[in-house]
Amino acid sequence: MVSERIRLNFDYSYRDLLTVKISPQAVGIWGQANMVQGAEYSGNHFALFEAWSKINLSPSVNIKFGRQIISLDDERFFGELDWAQGGRAHDALAIDIHKKSFDLRGYFAFNQNYKVMYANNLNNASGNLYSTTDAFPYKWMQTIWANIPIGKYYRFTLLANNLGYQKATYNTIDTNPIFTQTLGLNNHYKKNKIDIHVAAYYQYCDNSQTINTNAFLITANAALQINNKLNLGLGSDYVSGNDVGKTNNINHAFNPYFHTGHKFYGNMDYYYAGNAHKNAGISDSYLKVNYKSTGKLALNATLHQFISPNKISDGYSKNYNSNLGQELDLSFSLKVNTFATFTGGYSFYLATSTLKYLKNTPGANDYQQWLWLSLNVTPHFLKTNF
Repeated sequence: MVSERIRLNFDYSYRDLLTVKISPQAVGIWGQANMVQGAEYSGNHFALFEAWSKINLSPSVNIKFGRQIISLDDERFFGELDWAQGGRAHDALAIDIHKKSFDLRGYFAFNQNYKVMYANNLNNASGNLYSTTDAFPYKWMQTIWANIPIGKYYRFTLLANNLGYQKATYNTIDTNPIFTQTLGLNNHYKKNKIDIHVAAYYQYCDNSQTINTNAFLITANAALQINNKLNLGLGSDYVSGNDVGKTNNINHAFNPYFHTGHKFYGNMDYYYAGNAHKNAGISDSYLKVNYKSTGKLALNATLHQFISPNKISDGYSKNYNSNLGQELDLSFSLKVNTFATFTGGYSFYLATSTLKYLKNTPGANDYQQWLWLSLNVTPHFLKTNF
C-alpha cells in the first residue's frame, strides 16, 4: 500500500500581538482516485488540518481558538498522531499562561453534529443532541495541564481531563452525556547523561448505561547517553485491563483516547493503535538502542516483551498463558539534503497462542513481519518579514 499526504502551512505573525496558522492538507492512496478526475461524490477532499488564531493578551498570557494540535508530555494521552497521514487536531479554545519554565494551559471544546441529527440545518439553534457518526468522538472536553519546574534538573506536570460523550440517534428526545475523568502525573529528571521519566494516570467514569470505569496506566523509563552517538534506554509500561472470559462488574481497561499510539507498545501497532485485544491489559518491557552518526544517519533498535497482567480464558475450561510474545523494531532515518529525509524500518513479532486468541486469528503464523519506507520532503517556499 502507498499513501501520501500533501500539507501546506501558512504562518503569519504580527509583532507580539497576533499569530495565525492555516494548514490545508489532502490525504490519499495511490490509485484510489480516478485517473481522470471527476466530481467528488462525497465533497471536496482538500481539508483543513489546522486553522487557528492566537492573540497575546500580555507577554505571558495568550488565547488560541480554532482547529489546533493538542500535544502534551510524551503524547501518551494527548498527541498529534503524525504517524497517521491525516494527523489529529481538535476544535478548541486554548488558554496559555507561561512565565519562564512554568506553563499552565487550559483547553475547552463543545462539539455539535448538524449533518446527522439536523439534516445540516445550521439555523436550528437548539442543536442539543450529538451524534458521533463521522465526527469527533466527544461532545464536551475540558483539560487543565501544568508544567512545574523544581530546581534545575527536575520538573513535573499535572493533567486533569474531563470528556463528555453522547451518542444520540434520530429518534432520541434527550440523551444524558456520560463523563469520563482522567488524571495524570508526569515526573521528569534530566542531568548530564541521564534522563528519567516516571508517569501515572488514573481514569474514572460513572456510567449509568453500562458499568463504571476504574483504570490506570503506569510507565517508567530511563535513558543513558553513552557518548555523542550512542544512547541506551530501558523501560516498562503497565496498562490495566479486564480479565478475559469472565463477567467484569467494573471496567478496568484504561483508554488512552488521543495518544500517539504508534509511539508506544511496538511499531507494529498490535495494542491500542490497531484492532482490539479484548480489553485485556498489557505489560510492555523494552530495551532501546539509538545510534546517531554525525548529521545524517540515525539507527534505532527496540526489543519488546509483552505480557498480559490479566487472566485470560475462553470462558469454559481453557486458560491461556500470560505471555503475548516478543517484538523487535529496527528503523533508520537518513537526511538526504536540506529538504528531504528518508526513513524506514523492519519489525517482526513472535506470536503466541494467547495473542492469537485475543486477536481472533487462531490460524495466523507464529512469525509476523512488517516493512515500511517513507520519503518526507519539506521545502520552504517563502519566508520573509514585512
